[in-house]
Amino acid sequence: NAGITTFGNFLDYEPDAFQTLVDVNLRGTFFLAQAAARRMKQQGKGGRILFTSSVTGIKAHPRLAAYGMTKAAIQMLARALVAELGPLGITVNAIAPGATLTERTREESPNYAETWANMIPTGRVGMPEDMARAGLFLCSAGAGHITGQTLVVDGGWTATSPSPDMFEPK
Repeated sequence: NAGITTFGNFLDYEPDAFQTLVDVNLRGTFFLAQAAARRMKQQGKGGRILFTSSVTGIKAHPRLAAYGMTKAAIQMLARALVAELGPLGITVNAIAPGATLTERTREESPNYAETWANMIPTGRVGMPEDMARAGLFLCSAGAGHITGQTLVVDGGWTATSPSPDMFEPK
């Protein structure tokens, strides 16, 4: 689940920043999943692979084209691996968190929770526990017939709400 978020205007985005983003978000995800799947195959008991994507892989945001692209690619990887890993009893899914209150988001924006709560249909920002519970379900026996899917955990935001950038002066 290692990942980085980088912001940058598409027209000014630097190749080195792009390469770092792709190396961490895609290369790391791909090869860690490969190592895990090899181990699961060797053990012969199936297993679960769970990726962390983002709502940014579903809905476009200003200054996040490169990041959003990597998160959409992770969702595609979850779907693509079904064909090869499904016969081994390995399910592959992703969660796509929406706005989530963490130490980082709180530090970046002291009003983060309030700002997002006003745009999320459930009236509150996501918490790390919300993401953990979704991941726990997808890794459970109860989700044994769910594979290749991305579970959006965002309080309904992608279905209805705008980006906070819509309210910032240009």
